[in-house]
Amino acid sequence: MAFKKFYFPVDAVQQAVENKQDFDMWYDDGELFMHVTSDWESEKSQVKMFSHTGGESIRIKPDNKALHYDVRVERYTYMLKTHTIFEHYFIEGMLWQMHGSPSNGHCNFENENTGKKDMLLTTVKLPDKGKCYEVKVKDVSKLRPAAGAIIAILIKEQWKGLSCGEPYPDGTKWYKRLKRYFLEPGYSYEDIQSNPELTK
Repeated sequence: MAFKKFYFPVDAVQQAVENKQDFDMWYDDGELFMHVTSDWESEKSQVKMFSHTGGESIRIKPDNKALHYDVRVERYTYMLKTHTIFEHYFIEGMLWQMHGSPSNGHCNFENENTGKKDMLLTTVKLPDKGKCYEVKVKDVSKLRPAAGAIIAILIKEQWKGLSCGEPYPDGTKWYKRLKRYFLEPGYSYEDIQSNPELTK
């Protein structure tokens, strides 16, 4: 089980953005899992995650509007789609849906095809570390994609970035493709707060 979960401080991304401060993630046995680094200047800043061996394993790269984030894990690239910030996220490429937010202290990635929960996030208090997120996966191959996706979501939430709106469940594939590439204006956090129906 030691390599099926990892930990990092709940305020790590907040401190990184506010104080330009990189941070670490650890395995269950306390060994380094990832070192997370960036210039933390803006939401568009690329974030790199280095494994304990020193090689770059994950890179998070927002698009030119910072609406969607590419999450590259080794040779695979996934996409974080923020349907409604703090409420609903989708990791394209992993088929992961998240209804909720890490900021609530408990959430999961559910595979939309199988209905299985591939990742569970909770909060724990660790000696000498304080309050931390605990992220557990059932399949060790999903550990790094989960790490990249969680950090991407927390960065989106820290910057209170744009949401793309909820998908149309009865929309045609053509319309969904058109909406994604041409019609998604991106909804600001402030606009959603004043009009929650914007993204519905």
